[in-house]
Amino acid sequence: MDFEEAIKILDGTVFAKKKFHLKDVEVLILRGAWQGKKYYEIAEASGYTATYLQQDIGPKLWKLISEVLEEKVSKTNFQAALQRHWLASVESSNSPKTDDFTVSRAATLSQDTEENPAFNSEEELSLYNKLNFVGREKAIADLNNIFKQGAKIILVQGEGGIGKTLLSWEYLTSQGFDVILDFWMAKETANINDAKSVVEEWLKRHFQAEATGDFSFGLEKLRQKLQDRTKKVAAIIDNLEPALDKDGKFIPPHRDYVELLRVLANPSGNCVTLITSRERLGESAVSFHDYRLEGLDLQAWQQFFSSRQIKTDSPTLSAMHQAYGGNAKAMHILSGAIQIDWEGDIDAYWQTNEKNLLGERDLEDLVVSQFNRLQELDPEAYKLLCRLGCYRYQDVRSVFLDGVLHLLWDVPEGQRRRIIKSLRDRSLLDFYKGEYWLHSITKAEAVARLKASNEWEITHRKAADFWTESVKIIQSVEDYLKALEAVYHYKEIQDFNQACQVLLKERQPSSQTIVQAETLSATLSRLGFLQHINNAINIIIGYITDDYTLSILYGELGGNYHRLGDLHNAIKYYQATREKAVKCLESMPKEKIDAKIRYEIDRRIYGVGFVIAHCKLSLGESQKAIEVYEESIRLCENTNFHIFAIWSWLGLALVYSDLRWDEYDPQKASIFVKKAYQAYTQIGASITDAWWLHIYANLHSGLVYRNLGQNELALEKLEQALSYAKQIGNIQNQAQAFNGIAAVYRNQNNFEQAIEYHDRAKEILQNIDAKVDLVEVYYQMGLTYQKKGNIKKSKEILQEAIYLYNQINAPKQVAKVQKLIT
Repeated sequence: MDFEEAIKILDGTVFAKKKFHLKDVEVLILRGAWQGKKYYEIAEASGYTATYLQQDIGPKLWKLISEVLEEKVSKTNFQAALQRHWLASVESSNSPKTDDFTVSRAATLSQDTEENPAFNSEEELSLYNKLNFVGREKAIADLNNIFKQGAKIILVQGEGGIGKTLLSWEYLTSQGFDVILDFWMAKETANINDAKSVVEEWLKRHFQAEATGDFSFGLEKLRQKLQDRTKKVAAIIDNLEPALDKDGKFIPPHRDYVELLRVLANPSGNCVTLITSRERLGESAVSFHDYRLEGLDLQAWQQFFSSRQIKTDSPTLSAMHQAYGGNAKAMHILSGAIQIDWEGDIDAYWQTNEKNLLGERDLEDLVVSQFNRLQELDPEAYKLLCRLGCYRYQDVRSVFLDGVLHLLWDVPEGQRRRIIKSLRDRSLLDFYKGEYWLHSITKAEAVARLKASNEWEITHRKAADFWTESVKIIQSVEDYLKALEAVYHYKEIQDFNQACQVLLKERQPSSQTIVQAETLSATLSRLGFLQHINNAINIIIGYITDDYTLSILYGELGGNYHRLGDLHNAIKYYQATREKAVKCLESMPKEKIDAKIRYEIDRRIYGVGFVIAHCKLSLGESQKAIEVYEESIRLCENTNFHIFAIWSWLGLALVYSDLRWDEYDPQKASIFVKKAYQAYTQIGASITDAWWLHIYANLHSGLVYRNLGQNELALEKLEQALSYAKQIGNIQNQAQAFNGIAAVYRNQNNFEQAIEYHDRAKEILQNIDAKVDLVEVYYQMGLTYQKKGNIKKSKEILQEAIYLYNQINAPKQVAKVQKLIT
């Protein structure tokens, strides 16, 4: 028994006894325990802290498993305990005790409610799944054979409701894959996520890799991860057609999906992919096998209806099967309607509905009829079904029970689960392993009806409240995706101010080193999901009129574009945040301004100068950078924002100490760096959470001393900056320190050490797409090879720097590097 088999058994046992499934972080610990890893090793590979795993999650997990396995279980004996449980279940299943009661019990599992537990054993759960997934043995075998013949991507094509998604998931979850990358395409074209966001999420969630803002870097990182032969990886892209035009090609805003599919189709990758679509893909650049899925045969329908205790010897079933072409979704919906509303009388049902449905083979029409009938027979369930259309089922592809219950705010608590059961029994609410969602066709009808009702606004507000309240602390990719969902609900009802408040709501971060609460926007930026947060801000920013809020949003965009290397946009938004802050201050009566608000306004007025100067310097505009640094000093020196004057002195020291600038003046550089560092030592201890100050002061003073040739002092400062950066886990600052240390080794003619540190910096920065810092690595590395005497390698590296400088539109920098080459 391998780990995947073991975890399926354990999860089924937990669900059977506790009615919930194991969490991702619990599975992470179990996988590590199975592999004999210590907590700190599990933490290093996952992004969690060892303290969190060992003290917060571990004890509760071992207590839970001890309860369900009915023996004392710990991290050290977990594998043996589960092995014993598995052997006992095998012996039990081999004994001759399968009687009519067991079959009858399994046949009615889908009718059980949470109050009346559905699964008394893992065997019952397994039997329930088998009874719901029928008639696809040949399709499973076909997919296996196609992949064995060398295909990397299979397009599972067929009409709506034919069973494409269920087949794909059943195949992937039954083949022992270590990692399954999944993406559900939005039903509406306007809501489709870009391919860059998909790649970022996959890298972060499944490979614990830092998010990258550049699509090409992200694709390359994904390609490298898929080369790993130690993990069996699969991917599924569901409901592709909204992204395709009439010819089956990706629509212009989403052409990047072609490149993503090319990576997934790479013959050398250890990954197979299933794509579901109603329409054929017409991209000649993508290699794939087209597999058309047909409807289920009559035998499968007979097996399914029989499991619901509906008679199958009547000619009616054959007529229904023919009318709907064996459509799997129709099979589920019809059986639910017949069983619940017609007391299992298939003939009476068909006599009433035959004329309405025989002429219409489209499943959507059947859903419309089911909505109408549900509205007549069970108005409360109908109302919930319409409300469930508000959820997107996109970035967060399903909701758990609490998300469904939250939309029953006007129903007495004791009646809520009965209403949910009504929808599940009619197959109008899809359910799997505790997760709920609507089929895409059902969702479309639910949305249309919700819009036509008087509940459109209140439902979206309730859903937004649910997502906001359910995420108190950001601990994982799933957490930030859930928290961000509220933005889209407020967008639907045009409440952009509330959407903005979601982004600016402060939450306690999971990091133990950052004690201050931070906004969702700041958390996403810190985690590296720059494109996600920029997309969310750009949705709402055109509708915000409050100058104070705009100053904050412009500042967020400025910082994100700065890190992404879009320096011209960064400068534009930095200037905009100051303009809005000044306007806000002028319009508010000073004696009535809240102290915190006044501080935030002043911080944007005083604080953007040095970052604009930094952008100018990165663009090669050294004289303009000096002017802005000096202006920042005049504005901030000896004020509450004296820190920005210190940073600007360090900026001036960098300019005057660097030979690449015409203003090179080592004497001035020495004066400014000493002045800045002395001021830093005086105020550093008094600043709360001053890790950013410690890093910046030591890093930049170290770079200045490196430029001045004071190598020992430079190493001392840079290693101190590196130590602070490691303490808080800021890998971008670590890379900057590595690159600075590399140049110090170059000064000392220790070329091997220098190149090693350059490479370490480059690897980090490529992963997070910090273009401005990455181009500095290429520049310094080029100088290292030049001094070493390897002119050919130096020119190759400097050409990479030129390429990146062109990407960030820095022609003055390009000209300076070209002089080095010629």
